[in-house]
Formats: sequence, C-alpha cells, structure tokens
Amino acid sequence: MIKLKMMVHQYKQYIIISLVVFTCSKGFAQTNGDLDSIGANAEEKINIAFDTQTPEEISSSVSVVRGEELRKTFAPNLANTLYGRLGGLMIEQRGNEPGNDSPGLYVRGVNSFGGAGTAPIIVVDGIESSFEQLVSYEIESITLLKDASATAIFGNRGANGVLLVTTKRGSTGELQVNFTAQAGVQQAMRLPEFLNSYEYANLYNEGLENDGIAPAFSEEELQKYRSGSDPYLYPDVNWYDQVLRSNAPVANYNLNFGGGDDNVTYFASLNALSNGGLYKKTGDRSENSLNANYERYNIRTNVDIQLAKRISASIGLGGSVEEKSTPAANTTNDIFNSMSILPPNSFPVYNEDGSYGGNSLFTNPLGDILESGFFTSSGRTLQSSFRLNGDLDQITPGLEMTTALSYHTSFVSYSNKTREYERFHVSQNNSGETVYTRFGQNTQLEGDEDESDQWQNLTFQTFFNYMKNIGDYNLDAMVKLHYKNFTIIGPSEYYPNDGSVFPYENAGVSGRFTNTFREKYIGEITIGYHGSENFAKKNRFGIFPAVSLGWILSEEDFFKGGSAVDFLKLRGSFGIVGNENVGGERFMFEPTFPGSSGYYFGGSNTYDGGIVQGRPANPGFTWEKDRQINFGLEATLFNKLDIVVDYFNRNRFDILVPAYSEIPAFIGQEYPFLNVGESKSYGVDASVEIKSNPTNRFGYFVKTNFWFARNEIKYNAELPQRESYLYRSGQPVNQPYLLETLGFFTDEDDIANSPEQVFTEVQPGDIKYKDQNDDGVIDNADFYPSGKRNIPEFNLGVNAGISYQGFYLDCFIQAVTGRSVYLGGSYYHAYQNDAKVSSIALGRWRPENSNSATYPRLSSSNNENNFQPSTFWQRDGSFIKLRSIELGYQLPARITQELRMKDVHFFINGSNLFSLDHLEYSDPETLSGYPAVRTISAGTSIQF
Repeated sequence: MIKLKMMVHQYKQYIIISLVVFTCSKGFAQTNGDLDSIGANAEEKINIAFDTQTPEEISSSVSVVRGEELRKTFAPNLANTLYGRLGGLMIEQRGNEPGNDSPGLYVRGVNSFGGAGTAPIIVVDGIESSFEQLVSYEIESITLLKDASATAIFGNRGANGVLLVTTKRGSTGELQVNFTAQAGVQQAMRLPEFLNSYEYANLYNEGLENDGIAPAFSEEELQKYRSGSDPYLYPDVNWYDQVLRSNAPVANYNLNFGGGDDNVTYFASLNALSNGGLYKKTGDRSENSLNANYERYNIRTNVDIQLAKRISASIGLGGSVEEKSTPAANTTNDIFNSMSILPPNSFPVYNEDGSYGGNSLFTNPLGDILESGFFTSSGRTLQSSFRLNGDLDQITPGLEMTTALSYHTSFVSYSNKTREYERFHVSQNNSGETVYTRFGQNTQLEGDEDESDQWQNLTFQTFFNYMKNIGDYNLDAMVKLHYKNFTIIGPSEYYPNDGSVFPYENAGVSGRFTNTFREKYIGEITIGYHGSENFAKKNRFGIFPAVSLGWILSEEDFFKGGSAVDFLKLRGSFGIVGNENVGGERFMFEPTFPGSSGYYFGGSNTYDGGIVQGRPANPGFTWEKDRQINFGLEATLFNKLDIVVDYFNRNRFDILVPAYSEIPAFIGQEYPFLNVGESKSYGVDASVEIKSNPTNRFGYFVKTNFWFARNEIKYNAELPQRESYLYRSGQPVNQPYLLETLGFFTDEDDIANSPEQVFTEVQPGDIKYKDQNDDGVIDNADFYPSGKRNIPEFNLGVNAGISYQGFYLDCFIQAVTGRSVYLGGSYYHAYQNDAKVSSIALGRWRPENSNSATYPRLSSSNNENNFQPSTFWQRDGSFIKLRSIELGYQLPARITQELRMKDVHFFINGSNLFSLDHLEYSDPETLSGYPAVRTISAGTSIQF
C-alpha cells in the first residue's frame, strides 16, 4: 500500500506538471497548420535510431508507417494496429480479451530456437521501452530497422530487429487543438458451433455402441431433449448464449494541443479509452461480481526549450493509467474452457427453485462469473526523459552534443476476490420425487491483494553528432555512449535464487559514419561495442560491425533527360549483430546448487542432508550472433509509382542449446547449455505505392507491403534419433511433427492388412496412419515433419483509398499464407474427457457413408488412436482479412470557417470485419478461448 500511495503521489505531480505546461503554452505566438503534421511533413527525415536521414541518404533497410495511418484500425493495443503495415514485421495474435491482448512481434520471421528471445527491441523516443500502452494520436511515426547496418548500433541486442517509435513534438505556430471522439461496439467474429442436447445424446449413444457399451439415453429421453418439454430434468443449454452478449461497447476520446514560438514549442495529448468485455453485465446482477471492462487514460507532454543561443533542452513526459475488471479471474480462459467442454444436457442454468444448476464434474459457467468473485487490477506507467542539446560550433562547425537521462517505470497492483457458491443437481428418485443434490456452499468473499508487476528502467546516453559538407562530400557522423539499468521489483524479489533481483544492465559505445559523395554514392560504417551483466567478465563485451553502400543511379548523366525513371537507388549491407536474450538461466558461467539431497546411514537409518550440484557452469557462455547480408532497390517511376525491394540472408550462430550430442550421458549431471546451435534464414520484403497527383479533385492511392521469409535449423546438438527425419536439424524452426493420415480403416480386412497401430485397438472408421520407416508398426518413430508453422512464410498488406469533394474511403486488407494451424482439444475432439461435441462431428464415419465421411467414428470418450497428433487435424492457416475500412466526409472550408473551426470531418470505421479462410469452426488466428472480435464505430474529428 505504501508503494501504491507513492505511485499515485508521483502521478499527481506528473499531471500537474503537464497541465502547467499546457496552460503556460497558450500565450505563445502561433501560425496556421494541420495538427497531424506538427513537426513533420512529407519531406521530413526518417528516424534511423539516434539520428535522422532523408530517404535518399539511407543505405540500410528500413520501413516506416505514419501515426495517422494506424488510426484507421480501431484497436486498444497499439501493436494490433500494425498488422501488415510494415514490410518485414509479422504480428502473431495471442489474445483478444481487453487488457490481455498483447501480440507476438517478429522481424523477418523467426531466426532462433531453444528458448531465446525472438522479439525486436522497442525504442520510444530513443529510449528502450514498451509501446503497447501508447495511442496512435501521440505517434509521429514508427520505423522498423531490419538489417545489420541499421541495427548494429544496438550491438548485442539488435539481431531481432528494432522498432523505433517517435512521438509527436511541437513546431512554431499558433495554438492548434484537435478533438476526436469515436464510439462503437465489438462483436465476436466466429463462435464454435456445438451440438444441442438431442444431437449430443444421440451421438453419444452411437459412440457407446461403437465402444461395445450399452446406450446411456433411452428413446424416451432423446425425445424429451428434442421437444424441450422438461427443461429442468432434460435441459438444452447453449452456454455461449447464456454467458456472452452480442455487443460490447468500445469508445475512444482524444484531445491534442500543439504550437510554440522560436523559444518554446510544445505538444500535449490526452486520451481516454473504454473497452467492455463480451461477458454479460454480471456486476449489475450480483454483488459478488463485476462487469468486464478495461479503461486506460493516456497523457503526453513534449516540450522543447531554447535555453540559450547554443543550448536547448527537451522534456518528454508520457504515461498511462489502466483499470481492469473481470468476473471470476484475471483472464477468463477457464470460463471459455468450461463453456467448451460442458455438455448442453448436464444441468440447466437455473433449477426450477431458482438455484444454480451444477454437478460433481462441472461448475456452472454463468454462476462462476456471477458468484465466484472478481478480479481487478490497476496499472501505472511513466515514461520521462530529459535531454540537453549543445551546439559545439566553437570547437568545430557542425559538431553537436546531446546528453539524455530517462526514467521509465511500470507498476501493476491487483485485487482477487474469490468465494464458493452452491450448485444443485436435480434428479428424480424411484417414486418420481425431485431430489436436489448440493455441490459447494456459499462462503464470504476472500481477498488476495498484491502487486503483480513492477519494474523501472534508468537510461543514460550521451551523443556526439557531426555534419560537414566538404566539396562534393557530405559527412554525417554520430558517436553514442549508453548505459541502461533495468530492475524488476515486486514478486520476483522473493525468489532470490533465480537472479531476478539483480538488475539487467547493458552498456557500450556505438558509432555511425556516413559519407555521401556527389549526392549519388553513399558509404556507411556502423559499429557497436556493447556488454551485458549476464556474461562472464572475459565475455562481457563484444564488437558488432556493419557496412552499407548505396548508389543513386538516377543521378548519373546517362539516366537524366526524358527517362520514366525519376529515382533509382541500389544498396547493400553486411554486418554482424547480437542477441543477448539467449534464454535459459541467468549467470550460466557460475555453478549452481539449486537442490538438496541426502542419504540414510547406519542401522538406525539416520538421514543426513546435503546439496546437489545443478547444471554445470559454462565459462564461455555468450550471446547469439547474426551474420546478415541485405541487397535493396528503390525506384520512383513516372513520378507516382514508388518501389522498394529487399533481399536478405541471415546466419544465426552461437545459439544456446542443451549439449545432448556434445557431451556423453555418463557425466551423471544435467546437460549443460552450450552456444553451438545454428540456423539460417532468407527472404524478400517489398513495398509498392502508387498515388494520384495531390492537385487532382479525384484522388487515389494504393500501397502494398509484401514479405516472404523462410528459415532452417542448421545444427541443434540433438540426441541420436531412430530415423533421419526425426532430427530437428534441417527443418524450419518449430516445424510440426505429426502422423501422416491415409484415411479411415474401411473394414476388418483393411485393419489386418495394415501396419499395427500401437496406441489402442482400432476399428473400422478409425484413422489410418502411414508407416514412415516401413517397420510394420505405427509408433512414435512415425511422426514426420508435416505442414507449416503457425508463423506464416508469406504476408501481404494492401492499403487503398479514394477521395472526391470531401468524401474519402480508406481500406486495409491483410493476406497471409504458408501457415498451418492445428485443431485440438474439446472444440474438435468429440467427447474428449467427457466433454461435448461440435458440429464438426456430424460428418463422422459410419458404414453407410464410409466413402464420404469427414470425421472418424465416434467413441464415448478419449480415443487414443484418433486423437493422436496427425495431419487429419492440421489445416491450412492462410487467410485474407479486412483489417480496417473507413468512410469519411470532410466539411467544406466555407462551412468550417462559419463555425470558426479549421477542420471538421465525420467517419464510420470497421476493423476486422471479415475473414476469408479455410476454417469452418473458428477464426484462423484464434482457435480457442476469448474469440477474435470485429469493431464497428463512428466518430468525428474537430480541429480548432
């Protein structure tokens, strides 16, 4: 509680400072301009990490998206607005529940394995930080650094790519105010289709018959399920209808301010977001529950001050306050799991006397969210930075120095209130009397309140930038000194043996030198010298060099004059970067003794304790290294068609893996981890954009981003395998291994003439598998690399728009292929663990439809043969999704002038409206749990 009070007090000061800055700034001189373009325009230089360059000067591989483009996708989490918008960036959807919707990020595919980190570094305004809590209204641009030349400046942290987030800053001009309000609803895109009670019971009888067991339901009982004549003894409950609502509200409100004069410029942003969950409003019906809701409030203030002729300062303050409430638990995965397995005829929602239904196997999903308690959490984040910029022309013209100090922190507290409640199973005795059997009892709410996450990040940086034109040479040099201290506070401090209480530290010096000759020949050298606390002293620091070259052919004399090619540049880069997030335990260069053991001595069998040595130390423990080659082409044709194409080839080595094949088993200890793993990857990413002349009354644009990436494990130090195809080496990272399906057994002769399947005794209608090694037996040696991974190999994003006389239409479509998904669990495996069955089982095998069956014969419970991991349950995970579409209208200038406004427009927006895919029963990105959602909203934006 003391820490919480300190955080609240800290944020009160922060909010007061922000309001003071805004209030004071209202008196500064200002000029007209679009707020969305404060501090930026079409010719603005691109952020390349701690420096900027024009697009013509860049010889490395980067992709850029503007903040206003991201607003077209209405998503509470900023990362979920990036689908398909940055060439080379893949986003893996991992959740859809409000407040628990963080996706996975991958740059140019997955390039490591064995537990190493694969996510890119996120850098916000030059400081490594999180960015999911930010909103698009405070974002100027997001730049993706993809090759070694762009990321070597991050040294041993740049191998997985870098995402640079630049927030808006002010520019000289009059005060500009922009207010945007947007509200709408979210709906489940696709819910599983489970069979009703009659179908469930009828097919269950069939499964029992197939298993040689007498039917469980009589014909009379089946007819009662069908007619619904006795809903208490013979219920038919669709639990998704009972627990979920069809629409959940979502709203977003944003207020931006900006302006300044020659001495001070400022930008301020206030944002409020509210996102209701798909659950019914249980908090309105029970004092033991709360409504599902997620709220977040963002604030940002960026101020630049000219302190003296040669000295300026920049102050950046950004923060968010998150409040989340859910019925039952932190995440409601258990609720969805319960709804997916609970048979529809188990019990009614409410019994005839008004009590909750239930039995010994299952709880009541609606009762769980109404009566079992609730979870609330409160999160606070703060991003603060101070920069002092000095002009050192008195030493040498073109030299500047910047010193930056930042403090980022996050704190999340929670309150988990739980209780038990009564459920009753209703039956009839032999006399026809109704009998109520109680399960559970009503108890008082009990609280568990603590902090679930707290960390702080302190960063110190000093830069020296030098720019000089010497004849035909344009020189640009930068040197950076860096130190970062990341400390986890909170629950981790109670587990000192895992090393979590020790700060994560990274320090080093980096440099970049760029030389452009005659504005057509570009050479750049980048080098990073970085170290981490996680490695032994002799291995703590390393050098990470990179070089890139560019040639602007369109500046050559033979290209000038009447050519359709307005701009053409070739570029290439080579370098080595590292990944310090190698996985495993911290400080592997030191021996550990994590366990205890002992021995019983003498006739009295007296026990003496002792300790057990853990995994052997590895003094040479080091980071991963990635050797990268990149070749690129940039072109502009007919003054309207822009093309960028990159080919990359990467070799990741020194990957940390258990040394199964390196050290014999008779050492009598756990296998140590060694840096001996290796992988390679290659691919292409490209973008093509065509747009109309901005002076045309009818405007249009089409922008596409495409990327392809493929990888392979070169070496994995594996244990010896029975068959060559069982080795992971030579296969893609995370390659699925499955039994290959040959169809269904047709009859007993087919079973007798096929290899023996050892998992259980098979019958006609069971799945038949291929004998990969021809040994006459189907067992674990027959699992074969099959299909693709969950991360796609191909990704395409298409953003297109038209405008005419104030009306505009903007849409964004994403398509992916080279991806497989697996249908597992109770959604697809009928009667598994006494669970329900979905409509997929209607195509089950029976003797009369053996040639057209799409599902194996039914069993009354787990079928050890049919539910083996196999290609039968694997599906093509390709899809085409309409990620966003917006229709808007901008009021004519004469009307806005009469209203004393600068701009007013109205819009209707849709996100994730539909999906074209190969799955009938679920969304290809969300196979279970909280469903994928579509959002439909309307709003207005007003600029004063």
